[in-house]
Amino acid sequence: MAVLASPETAAATSPAGTPGKSQQTASTQAVATLPAMASAAAPSPMGQATPGPQIPANRRFSGEPISVNLKDVDLKDFFRLIHEISGLNVVLDPSVHGMVTLVLDEVPWDQALDLVLRNNGLSQEIDGNVLRIVTQDTLRKEAEDHSALEKAQAEAVEPVTSTRVLSYAKATDLVVPLRRFLSPRGDILAQDRSNMLIIRDIPSVMPKVDDLIRQLDRKTQQVEIEARVVQASRTFARDIGTQFGFAVQADPQTIIGGVPNQLFSSPIVHTPTPPLVESGTNSIPLVSNFPANAATSGLSVGFSGKNLSLDLLITAAENKGMGKLLSSPRLVTQNNAMAVVKQGTQIPIQTTINNTISVQYIDAVLKLQVTPQITADGTVFMDVLVENTQVDSGIPLVNGIPALSTQSAQTKVLIGDGGTVVVGGVMFTQQNTTVNQVPVLGSIPLIGHLFKETSVSVQSQELLFFITPRIMPE
Repeated sequence: MAVLASPETAAATSPAGTPGKSQQTASTQAVATLPAMASAAAPSPMGQATPGPQIPANRRFSGEPISVNLKDVDLKDFFRLIHEISGLNVVLDPSVHGMVTLVLDEVPWDQALDLVLRNNGLSQEIDGNVLRIVTQDTLRKEAEDHSALEKAQAEAVEPVTSTRVLSYAKATDLVVPLRRFLSPRGDILAQDRSNMLIIRDIPSVMPKVDDLIRQLDRKTQQVEIEARVVQASRTFARDIGTQFGFAVQADPQTIIGGVPNQLFSSPIVHTPTPPLVESGTNSIPLVSNFPANAATSGLSVGFSGKNLSLDLLITAAENKGMGKLLSSPRLVTQNNAMAVVKQGTQIPIQTTINNTISVQYIDAVLKLQVTPQITADGTVFMDVLVENTQVDSGIPLVNGIPALSTQSAQTKVLIGDGGTVVVGGVMFTQQNTTVNQVPVLGSIPLIGHLFKETSVSVQSQELLFFITPRIMPE
């Protein structure tokens, strides 16, 4: 450790008759114990300036700890002291001046140097074993002069014109990014027919532009997308109906029964003739007539007596359906390029604007839209859009234009090369229940089923996409 003090303190602590001797001895010892300090103290390459006020907070100092007690010492004397401690050759800018006062204990000498530079608005440059101390104004002026010199040299050079033919990238896509790297005198044009770039600039800029073109004009990886589209539909319908008729003769003058009507007569023929029959038949009229539509099964109960006739018919129908539509489109697209598969119809719609009739087509299709992106670890990031648009025949036409029903799903998923992802959930379910009944009687529990018809229909559709991306070898 070197112990340094100001001249006044050194004179007070020196032996009698040898003023300043302790300061000289301490300085000599500091230089003797730092044989490799010059290399350790060089924090930046040749010619690079390190402004004092911008020292990183996490910087580590490797100089030998010193203790310094200085008061009103000229900056030039302080930098001379740094020369003696570090062994570096010190060159001061003529504009460097000022006084320094500091008291430090066990502080690395390079940290003490940084503190002094920051307090006085100075900067340092290391060139080999030469330490240059300059003001920030001097560095700023030198940078401005250097920039002005480069600009003057560039303006003095005659620009050259060259062409570059691209193989993979589009010329129009590279005009904007390349223009940012040209000089103020440079310009660039794109020729679409031959996919060529026309560049005019000074010769010193052309190597940099050529390097950028080589980096950007590269073969893009391709992705093969295999999709399996499964559309499953299920239908179910059940219809249960009843027909009920009766006739009662309380006395020869009073007959109670259904309303005589040939359309509502019982299909059961009675022998002997019931008390009340339809004209020309031996069938009694029905009180309630709610048969099942397109009945496939039924049950009838008939009773005929002298004063009472009763007919009961129960009819039923039930059907189920299941359908499956399977398609397997396959396509190849470039990395970050959209791929679209559509299947369906286009609906023409006629419009009249300003007495001009025009026809527009609206897609009613099953569409799969995928944009793949290959990641650095070999996986594929996909932006997937699934849309199923069909004509809804259940909604009346509006000015001759049909209604459209749409189911869609959009997601972003990351999957490995060759893996399969399922995009589903596009499900449509419709259920209808229709009840026709005799007022009041049809609402009676249990018995009410004899006076009504119940029809239930269920329809469901589900759409599933199985998507498998494969990265194609280059």
